[in-house]
Amino acid sequence: MRSALFAISFWVVSVMCAVAQVQGVELDTPEPIPEFLLSSADGQVFSHDDLKGSWSIIMFGFNSCPDVCPFTLGNLEHAISETALRVRPESLPKVVFVSVDPDRDAAGVDEYAKYFHPKFRGVSGARDQIDRLIEATDSFYRLMPPDSTGYYEVQHSSAVSVVDPEGNLRAKLQPPFDAGLTAEFLARLQIAYRKEKS
Repeated sequence: MRSALFAISFWVVSVMCAVAQVQGVELDTPEPIPEFLLSSADGQVFSHDDLKGSWSIIMFGFNSCPDVCPFTLGNLEHAISETALRVRPESLPKVVFVSVDPDRDAAGVDEYAKYFHPKFRGVSGARDQIDRLIEATDSFYRLMPPDSTGYYEVQHSSAVSVVDPEGNLRAKLQPPFDAGLTAEFLARLQIAYRKEKS
């Protein structure tokens, strides 16, 4: 698995260098994220309470995604590294990868996310809890009908959601995004938030 992920990561970096930009959209009115409950394989819970007190970036996908997920997670790793140069350590967004395919991914989603950065989290859970978070972030996914072997594909949106320290959806980022420009976008978002609260 690691060799395959390394090959994908090399491809991700190559593509990012060629076409990366920033496509960040700040919501006119922040939308509150409702209560939800997800977890990783080791039982560590991820809930609405984990969004309080810090910035978060939520991404949806699935472990066996051939392109969008590894591309975006690699993209986020670079963006978070750049953001660390612009904001205080306590203001660095936490990245959470939510698998929309719990039947196949629940046992390995946290390991998958941590391959891209040791502080990334990977979680999944009951379908209704995933759907609640999907709806709250205006995201999308669809499990396609299985073939004769039982294999099925998954379609999902690629945009990631930026959540503020009060648990409100504050912005969306559409990959591919340039790490430096995205870091600047996130830093400006935090400055605007602090001014709003002062």
